[in-house]
Amino acid sequence: MTGLADGRRAEALALARDAWRRALASIRRTPGLLLLSLMLGVSLWVFVTDTENPTVVDFFPQPVPVEAVNVGDSLAVANQLPSVTVRVSAPSDRWEQLTAANFRALVDLDGFDARSQQVPVQVEVTGISGVRVVETDPQQITVNLEDLVSKTAPVKTRVVGSLPIGYELESMTPAMTDVTVTGPASLVDRVTEAAADVPVTGLTVGLEQTVSLKPLGAGGAEIHGVRIEPATLSVDLAIIQSTILRTVPLTVEVVGTPAPGFRVSGVSTSPAAVQVQGPIQSLQQVDAIALPSANVNGARTDIVRSVAIPLPEGLSFVATERATITVTIVPVDGSVQTTAAVEVEGLGSGLAAQVQAPGVTMVLRGPLPVLNALEVDAVRATVDAQGRGPGTFNLPVLVTTPDGITADAVQPGMVTVTIVQQ
Repeated sequence: MTGLADGRRAEALALARDAWRRALASIRRTPGLLLLSLMLGVSLWVFVTDTENPTVVDFFPQPVPVEAVNVGDSLAVANQLPSVTVRVSAPSDRWEQLTAANFRALVDLDGFDARSQQVPVQVEVTGISGVRVVETDPQQITVNLEDLVSKTAPVKTRVVGSLPIGYELESMTPAMTDVTVTGPASLVDRVTEAAADVPVTGLTVGLEQTVSLKPLGAGGAEIHGVRIEPATLSVDLAIIQSTILRTVPLTVEVVGTPAPGFRVSGVSTSPAAVQVQGPIQSLQQVDAIALPSANVNGARTDIVRSVAIPLPEGLSFVATERATITVTIVPVDGSVQTTAAVEVEGLGSGLAAQVQAPGVTMVLRGPLPVLNALEVDAVRATVDAQGRGPGTFNLPVLVTTPDGITADAVQPGMVTVTIVQQ
């Protein structure tokens, strides 16, 4: 078996050598045919590739910022460099992967002197292959080179936000009073100060904060294109408690006398207390704030008044400046003794009744104004003879009174009733 396999392998190698010799001989005889075959193959590959993954030529949708490189040590760019748009050629699959980070637009300022000049923009493609920049718009930009200069500028601290009520910013002390501003001569000349914006919202104690510095011009506008050294600065804040908050109750005095039979049952204020603020020495003198007195002379109903709250000297209100006083007036409860005749109710037809005790006594209780105004027939004493025939019966006495009036100690509570046929 091994010999048979070796024979077949040798036969295959011989056939391959013969085919290679024939191919070489054909190429020597017709070299143009080989070149044509290669060209056709390449063309076919390009056609198939472009059909499956077509090339897209279009402007990239995002502008690309331009940066300056190789600026001379004694020079600086004085103007804001614009962004450019780029027209790109790329296979569709690569086009979908493109981002602004794949482009770097720059102007090479090597060898340029201090003046305003047109400089060509170069755009590089990074981080992705198969992408080519076809066009840049604009192709040139204006670059204004000026001498690089430095000067000192004073540090100005500015408060951002507000402290809580009752606290005061005593001082803000920056670690440095002057800083160095470096940049193009025309821009540096416009800088008048370095602003340190210090946030203070919610602070109740002093502390040290590190804040960034901004170069400002005479009108307070920020000057771009220069740098400040150092870029940040520590500022020491001193905060004191200038005023104290305190909640003080409101009081009110009632003067006068309500109408006869009425009394004052309660006095209230809304709000019951107010917040005031001021120096601790002033607050220590105030335990309560007295509102104007409420006069109830001859009153029969509740009295409601809105009044201004008197402000103690040296203090101020936090919010509320008025209060509502409510004096509740109610009738005085009392009692009276009275007598009422007993009436028989519910007698059948043709019957008559005689009560052994024709009258009962009782104690009526309720508001005095109502008791004093009771009419004679307002209180009734009755017995119920419903369904009873001739005879003598002991029946309970039922007393009916007006609303708000009750009857106590009814005597007698039972009466003898004799029913006869007429």
